[in-house]
Amino acid sequence: MEYLSRNLSELTKDRQYKFHPLCAKLKITHLSFADDLFLFVKGDRQFIQLLYAKFTIFSQASGLQVNLSKSSIYFGGVDNTELGNTEQLLGIEHGQLPFKYLGIPLVTKKLSILQWQPLIQKIVARISSWIAKKLSYIGRVQLVKSVIFGIQSYLSQLFLIPAKVIKTIEAYFRSDIWSGTNEITKRALVSWSTTCLPKIAGGLHLFDLKLWNKTAVAKMCWDLAYK
Repeated sequence: MEYLSRNLSELTKDRQYKFHPLCAKLKITHLSFADDLFLFVKGDRQFIQLLYAKFTIFSQASGLQVNLSKSSIYFGGVDNTELGNTEQLLGIEHGQLPFKYLGIPLVTKKLSILQWQPLIQKIVARISSWIAKKLSYIGRVQLVKSVIFGIQSYLSQLFLIPAKVIKTIEAYFRSDIWSGTNEITKRALVSWSTTCLPKIAGGLHLFDLKLWNKTAVAKMCWDLAYK
């Protein structure tokens, strides 16, 4: 992979090569993680050929080939003729956005409310399982804490969760804690903001998902800017 990275990095010195519009400022040609490789290029045939030529050199030197059945190519703002020509050149099928990578939906724009539904459904399934139904009040509080922490430690670092989604999630948590049900109810002994306070202040020391979300995204932006 180091040899491939050096090969692809040579494109940054080629005046005939054009970066993907959103990668030009940082001069990004590729990203690699574990056994996966993402290649980025402006969607014109001549630039794709330059990128593909560098990868071909790597394949010939290492003996490693592209697994066409597990690869896809994604376009934005490219007409159907150019799309067809590129598919024919590379022999890779056209994929559709969004798609999931490591459980994270990769999209070119903000996630819609509908695309957040799987997260809400997963939470509801977790707190309404047969095991959760047998928990005491303290047990339900601990379960909610673990579920909220799971959300904030993964998704909250990558996306700003819409306020409507956060309110829906908190409504399910509130109903589960006070009523032991997976249906949203208005029964609550104290407000949700109060339950998020430390125990010394009269709360249950739950995570404030909105606050954690903003903090985690800010940390991620800091890491990207200064590392």
